[in-house]
Amino acid sequence: MKENIRTIGIDDSAFDRLKSTKTFVFGIIVRGNSLVEGVLRTEIQIDGLKATEKIVSMITNSKYHKQLKAIFLRSSTIAAFNIIDMNLLYEKTSIPVITILTERPDEDNVENAISNLDDWKDRLNILNKNPPIKEISFYNKERRECVVLVQQVGLNMSEIKKLLKISCYSSCIPESLRLADKIGQSFKGFILD
Repeated sequence: MKENIRTIGIDDSAFDRLKSTKTFVFGIIVRGNSLVEGVLRTEIQIDGLKATEKIVSMITNSKYHKQLKAIFLRSSTIAAFNIIDMNLLYEKTSIPVITILTERPDEDNVENAISNLDDWKDRLNILNKNPPIKEISFYNKERRECVVLVQQVGLNMSEIKKLLKISCYSSCIPESLRLADKIGQSFKGFILD
């Protein structure tokens, strides 16, 4: 695996559920672990059902699509309970998809929260079709040992370990994903209707 591969980290912006109906989703393209090459943006409905479709469109309509070697997600849920279908995202983009979690989600709490939505069975079905969560350990560029939880489509665990070593600098989170989170957090208090 080359050192300067391009990855995209995808995360939503901060939002106020009581005031906003939509939120931004950012895709940050980073080469290796340090060179930011692009910023993509789309909007999605909070608690909507089109996260996968919107992310596919954001990536495939960009000039970076053919250059990307991995899609990093912070979770398979975005904009509250807009569920990302990881298998469909991989199928539509032909780019491996990896979620990076720092702690295991409380599945009972997630199911209870989703059950408050009218179409909760559809959402739960998508969530349950996503790959199982697995623990992985690796060393980042600064030789810090990292242990994270991943879900993956399109790469095996050995390949993911190499990919994480390339794309993480001082953190245990790939730079593209870390930056997407930072940019998203800067929108705290912004209301999008």
